[in-house]
Amino acid sequence: MIVFAQHQSVLQKLGLSTLEEVRAFQGEVIKSHGNRRRDILRICTTDEAGAPLVLFLKRSWHPYKKDGLRTLLCHGQVWSISRQEWENSLSLQHAGLKTAPLVAFGEDCGRLWERFSFLITEAVASKETLQHFLKSCREPCRRRLVLDALAREVHRMHEAGLAMPDLYTRHVFVDATAEQPVLHLIDMARLDRRVRLSQSLRARDLAALNVTAPLCDVSPRERIRFLRVYGKRIDRKLVGRIATRMKHLLLRRKHADFQRPVGKNQLAEIAR
Repeated sequence: MIVFAQHQSVLQKLGLSTLEEVRAFQGEVIKSHGNRRRDILRICTTDEAGAPLVLFLKRSWHPYKKDGLRTLLCHGQVWSISRQEWENSLSLQHAGLKTAPLVAFGEDCGRLWERFSFLITEAVASKETLQHFLKSCREPCRRRLVLDALAREVHRMHEAGLAMPDLYTRHVFVDATAEQPVLHLIDMARLDRRVRLSQSLRARDLAALNVTAPLCDVSPRERIRFLRVYGKRIDRKLVGRIATRMKHLLLRRKHADFQRPVGKNQLAEIAR
């Protein structure tokens, strides 16, 4: 099965209109996961009007069987990881958030799990990750505008009953040159949906965002302001939950860049 949202004629010319063509396609690989489980390719082409167009092709070659079984229990049928990201992006868009523009997805699923799938998106208009922006920009006014916009977008997402466990600074792209910063979310493979979001899920997302913003790149004052813009005030219970979650995250080697653990007492002190 293949679903096209746009650029179908472009994909046909590129040889990306069937599952067989997508499997055989070769191009610029920008990321390949271990044992070729997944890969991501960048495709520079032109759209129907001849304007430059950059596409990203994500292929899932050897998906985990447990993921297919989980989607079977949740949806009554197997959803590929590509379909999950597609549907998650649509949910975020419906809530008013920006994601990478969707182009197409396809999947080959059996009765119990996925065999192969792919997702094609356009490159986002924002060219810089939030991670890079926080590291490189030293203009207080520009930083304040971006962080305030981020706090409002995360609050919008949470109020819509959506939570993103992979809310990392490298998964947020920002156009900081615009008068009002524009933010895009990428890598939407995991998204939780609730009628009303619990504080635990809110804290989980905020801790992920916080722990991927190193202490040397974001000041305590900026972190306090972010929480105030997010919640209109500092919620001490939420701060405590964020601190607890951060303790857990900081045990992982991949978050070593944060430099030093921030415990509950320190976050509570900052919140005063």
